[in-house]
Amino acid sequence: MAQGADTVLTFLESIGRRSEAEFYLKLFRQLPKESFAIILVGRPVLRHALGSLVEELRFLADLGLFALLAVDFADPPAPGLERLERRLRNVELVPCRHDAVESNLIEQLRAELRAERIPIVTPSSLAPHWEGAEHRLLQLGALARQLDTRKLAVLRRRGGIRAPTELEIAPGHWLQSSGGSISVINLRSDAELLLSTRRLNREDTRLLSEVRTLLDDLGSSKLLVSVASPLNLLRELFTVKGAGTLIKPGTPVERHPSYEGVDLNRLRALIESSFGKPLQPGFFSRSPLALYLESGYRGAAILHGNPSAPFLSKFAVEPEAQGEGIGQDLWEAIAREHNALFWRARPDNPIGSWYARICDGMLRIPQWQVFWRGVSPDAIPQLIQEVGQMPVDFSE
Repeated sequence: MAQGADTVLTFLESIGRRSEAEFYLKLFRQLPKESFAIILVGRPVLRHALGSLVEELRFLADLGLFALLAVDFADPPAPGLERLERRLRNVELVPCRHDAVESNLIEQLRAELRAERIPIVTPSSLAPHWEGAEHRLLQLGALARQLDTRKLAVLRRRGGIRAPTELEIAPGHWLQSSGGSISVINLRSDAELLLSTRRLNREDTRLLSEVRTLLDDLGSSKLLVSVASPLNLLRELFTVKGAGTLIKPGTPVERHPSYEGVDLNRLRALIESSFGKPLQPGFFSRSPLALYLESGYRGAAILHGNPSAPFLSKFAVEPEAQGEGIGQDLWEAIAREHNALFWRARPDNPIGSWYARICDGMLRIPQWQVFWRGVSPDAIPQLIQEVGQMPVDFSE
């Protein structure tokens, strides 16, 4: 198992940073085995991409991770189900088939996942329970709720929800894409606007609407939904950038005009875990112009006042939440209220490439990259000079 895990991590290193893969692997292994993931597989995948699916499941098993397969929840069981079970056995995985309305189903699923087997849940043979998307989603949601599932992977041959390189769904409200798919959709802030653009095809529109129904029904669940191709499942799970579309419920970003009422210990822990360095003791003694804070203290942005433009002093997302689009949520909250701002970052900052995409301009000076957006050209030399004179906020 250890040798297999190292082989998979080496493979992941070729598509992303090994440190990212190791971080997510540690995160997934900390979960109860039954809470890792549900993988939803439809007929086209069973018919045309079965080899890729089985290979990815074998990779996950080498990492000590086992997922429940929900097969063809919209239709009667596909003929390819027997082929799936046979291929799983060929790679030394143990499939266990279940009808969705079996008695004691959840207890059986927990036991099998803890025993490192692959449960396969098929639609009930009782047709009335499986007519239409509503019943499909209710049954899938019940499985996710009772297993406390953290990830639902919807596998399609065509991968994520398709869109151009960038998609503007409202003035100044852009959704980023990668490889032809939207990277992240926040149901709270994006779904209604995206659907109203009518830019999605019929299949993607139906899928997004169904996922929204599912997550609304689950309420406060921590479930995140990834839409990806079988070939890119590991890349979607183990890299920040992903390789499909992440659909998340979304959490509110709160604006605070001061640190009053804010848990500074939690805020400090967030910033220090994000940057990997301890803050200087007096950092919070300077009052902010504004603090933008994700309600669960998983992301924050701090702005300080400046005569020419606000200074974005800190932009932090906790490591566990990186890849969920919280950074984009914070940025949109800032951009709605501030037409102009500037900030700095070390040359090795891992989100430097994202900063370069969202800025109007940048300049390298000793030890720093300086970025600005909406700033008058006449003010830029003064701002760059100020950046070079600002104290360092972290204890090196």
